[in-house]
Amino acid sequence: MTLLGVLALGTAACSIGAGSVAATVGDTEITAAEVDETYARRAEAPPVASELATSGSDETDPNLQASVLTTLIRTDLLEQAAEERGIEVTDEQRSEERAAIVEQAGGEEALQEVLTQSNVSDEELQDNLTDQAIQSQISDSLAEEVTDEEVQAAYEQDPQGQYGEKVEVRHILTENEEQANEAIDRIEDGEDFSEVAQDMSTDPGSAEQGGELGPVSKGMTVEEFDEAAFSADVGELVGPVETDFGFHVLEVTDEVAATELSEVEGEIREMLAQSKFTQYITDFASGLEIEVDPAYGSWDPQQLAVVPPAPSEAPSAPQLPPGVSEPPLPDLSELPDAGSEAPSEVPSS
Repeated sequence: MTLLGVLALGTAACSIGAGSVAATVGDTEITAAEVDETYARRAEAPPVASELATSGSDETDPNLQASVLTTLIRTDLLEQAAEERGIEVTDEQRSEERAAIVEQAGGEEALQEVLTQSNVSDEELQDNLTDQAIQSQISDSLAEEVTDEEVQAAYEQDPQGQYGEKVEVRHILTENEEQANEAIDRIEDGEDFSEVAQDMSTDPGSAEQGGELGPVSKGMTVEEFDEAAFSADVGELVGPVETDFGFHVLEVTDEVAATELSEVEGEIREMLAQSKFTQYITDFASGLEIEVDPAYGSWDPQQLAVVPPAPSEAPSAPQLPPGVSEPPLPDLSELPDAGSEAPSEVPSS
């Protein structure tokens, strides 16, 4: 979990009560005016302004309203946690956080474009940098508590199959055994595997890629496919293999050795530290009395988020038009990498 989340975009909210309290976090109050102010600024962001101009609607969305309040509550939680741990953020630390953001964004100009598109003020950016610095200091402290035994256990358990041996595999999925045998015959008669996959495979995720599934870890696919893939030699045509998905013809094109612990120890420690941070901030929040005005929804202590009211319970404030989605501005500590692609669908277990 990334605590700070996304700076929510919204439209100018109709105040539920300028002097009313939207939420309390321990002894701290978050006013409706603060929520309204964030909405008002975000309403001028070009993506949202364009959507509103197209729809002609001036209504707010309870989901986005809850998202804004969630961000304010989480920020307050961080500030109170920092006070408890004696953390004071310096200008130098904020500068370090900003430098990291600039690098992740691809340069100062790219960052400014993101901030402009989302209508983020200098004050908001500074507040976010403070929050990031607090989170970094708490995480660094908790990282010191990660033991070698915990790292070793996480490496061996490897629930997502990141570190074990893998095979590069491509397959052709057919509805019946006869079609699978036809695919085998065509390949053995000299046709290219990828061309046969594009012509015959019923797996839309991989067919367009010539049947390529990419690196597959043990246990990542259903048992029958897994056994066939990891017992096959490189270049061997295997099949038909029957699974709940149909009949597969597969070929292992390469083998990928397991990753040594020494290569990923830092990554694992960071993951475990983040897990400890999540548990810490969840436990810290549970020790505070957090109350949310029902007009905004209810507080979920596990997700550390405001759950918006059901449609029939939503306040009669203006609503965002259909089609206005979550904002393009990510958590400033975690700008997205360009060029990443989701893997093709794999027959999973």
